[in-house]
Amino acid sequence: MFSIIKAGMASARNELSVISNNVANSNTTGFKKSIASYADLAPSSLSDSIQASSSGLGAIVEDTRLSQTQSTLLNTEKKTDLGLAGNGFFIVRNPKDSMTSFTRNGTFSLNEGGYLTTSDNCYVLGKPLVDGEFSTENLDIDGLLPIQIPAKKDDEVMSNLTIEEDGKISAQYGDETPPVAIGTIGLGLFANPEALRELGNARYAASQKSGALQIGSPTDAGFAAVKSGSLEVSNVDITDELTAMIRAQQQFNGAARLLQTNSELLEKLTR
Repeated sequence: MFSIIKAGMASARNELSVISNNVANSNTTGFKKSIASYADLAPSSLSDSIQASSSGLGAIVEDTRLSQTQSTLLNTEKKTDLGLAGNGFFIVRNPKDSMTSFTRNGTFSLNEGGYLTTSDNCYVLGKPLVDGEFSTENLDIDGLLPIQIPAKKDDEVMSNLTIEEDGKISAQYGDETPPVAIGTIGLGLFANPEALRELGNARYAASQKSGALQIGSPTDAGFAAVKSGSLEVSNVDITDELTAMIRAQQQFNGAARLLQTNSELLEKLTR
């Protein structure tokens, strides 16, 4: 009995931890909520003597997976804010350790060198030009480069920046010059994105269960479209999370009362 009650309290505590993290990140751009799943601990894996005397041994935490459902795109009117409508992730690289990660948080800006970067100075990767034209080649992740958008060209200051739904970036310098091709935003796609490993800051890394990485461009078959001037908000529904929190708290409190009753019975039996 004690082990069953203990298992119930442990599963409730784990669910409260997952829900608390979801609620705390309900306003985090690009955040994807986690969902905990549980399994019954049956006696089939134990000895015959225990199987004969027990119908179940409680619950265990089976897995915690990500929910990659599409969330709402919030209009910001800032051209370097990018949202994704569909499947895929932006690919960013940390210049300090060259670590590559994946994110749906498109809060980007241009640094002093003209590179498109995240809020913590990671480079946004994309397909470089080929002979001055947008690339249509299928590249692997090593073929992607940081996207650089010069602030000046031929002594002319950038007057306009355009990021299309297909990820093509072009800039205009001066008032009458034609747009200049810059590059194409690269996206990463996984067969099982729910199994990606969380790194924090709405970023993820590949895992053994996430499947092979596929590199592509926005609007390619299976890939999302880029929405310039928009950001994807968190997919956490506060009402659902608070309802689940109440349920988990009631489960924990009920198990705690059972534990107290069990202790009192044992105390009376041992007097």
